[in-house]
Amino acid sequence: MTKNDWEHLQPLRIPGGWTVVFNKLKNLEPKELAEQDKRWIFSFTENILYMYTILSRKRNSKVEQQKLAIDLGWYPDGDPYGKFRLLAILDDNWEQPLLEFSSQSKEAVVRMIEQWLFQELCPCNLRFL
Repeated sequence: MTKNDWEHLQPLRIPGGWTVVFNKLKNLEPKELAEQDKRWIFSFTENILYMYTILSRKRNSKVEQQKLAIDLGWYPDGDPYGKFRLLAILDDNWEQPLLEFSSQSKEAVVRMIEQWLFQELCPCNLRFL
């Protein structure tokens, strides 16, 4: 990320307890780019956003923990005809995501991320998975 790249990041509402490992989601709609635009290569990659939280509970005097993660990428990497793929993953089980969503719309992806964070994946709404 260059010196002023942060100015182009998409604002996200993220509740406490989540750790953002990386965030390269630009405030840019794919449909606004020409096919030959170089931003396809740099902004629409398989590694756009990754965050996680640790779910804990006490059971039989022992603390149990699970890792809940959200991953966002663009597939195929750099392809103007691709789409965003958003996954919710429990304990690094990439073969069986808890939730999946895909779209070519950045706006739809942002809405879904925030819906997952504040509704579907909110610890207050989850029973221990």
